[in-house]
Amino acid sequence: MKLRMLGDSLRLRLTMSETQSIGEGQSVAETTSFPDGSVMAYVLSVAGEQVSAGMAMHQGQHQLLIKIPLSLAEHWSHSTDVGLGGDEPLYIDGLQILIEKDFDCVSPRLGDEGRDTFPNPSHSDC
Repeated sequence: MKLRMLGDSLRLRLTMSETQSIGEGQSVAETTSFPDGSVMAYVLSVAGEQVSAGMAMHQGQHQLLIKIPLSLAEHWSHSTDVGLGGDEPLYIDGLQILIEKDFDCVSPRLGDEGRDTFPNPSHSDC
């Protein structure tokens, strides 16, 4: 899962296996370790009846936790929709959240090949 942040906007991009896991009601998580020993985790969890987001300390880690309802996760994981909730971002009290399927790059970059990404629909020969 990739995380991209800009101002009050978060974008999560999930691989094929992560999208499948979310559709089965399982959480997906990643961590980033910093040179000072601190760790930031970001977690997409299937829980509750509505989308929510927050920051917390969990087991000594800073944790960004985004929760989505199982019904939404199940539908999205089996659909051809790129973004969870369709083309529109999800909004939580001014925070914009995009949860998307991660596609192959149009111009491959070193290190990105074979990363469990979805076939890019703009590649006509795929």
